[in-house]
Amino acid sequence: MTNVSAQAREDYDGALEAGIARELARIGLTLNTYTEWYWKIDLHNLLHFLRLRSDGHAQAEIRAYADVIGNVVEQWVPHTWAAWTEHVRDAPRLSASAWLALAGCLDPDALAGALGALPERERRETMAAITAAWAAKGGV
Repeated sequence: MTNVSAQAREDYDGALEAGIARELARIGLTLNTYTEWYWKIDLHNLLHFLRLRSDGHAQAEIRAYADVIGNVVEQWVPHTWAAWTEHVRDAPRLSASAWLALAGCLDPDALAGALGALPERERRETMAAITAAWAAKGGV
């Protein structure tokens, strides 16, 4: 394996010297080869990348990268990170059908009391979403 990796690296370096673009030259590199890359991205798309790549279904190696990048983002923009983890990363994602089924099982009076601890805006938005779901199911 060491010989194969060394030969692949020699071939890569030779391709670069011959003027072949890096993205094409690295095709022959073995999977155990670390490369250096530069990435330009806005915060919105970075958080989207982190949501996808830190998911439990993602490959372990990319999750490790996502965790490290997440630590950097948390230090860089702590308020954004806190809001994103609360409202996106750690928030459940439901299909429309699952949402309607869940909303149909909720007691409006009990729900109003349970939402009392939420900030006013979030309480209003949650009640509006659930009221719309109840209306769609022909309920309350």
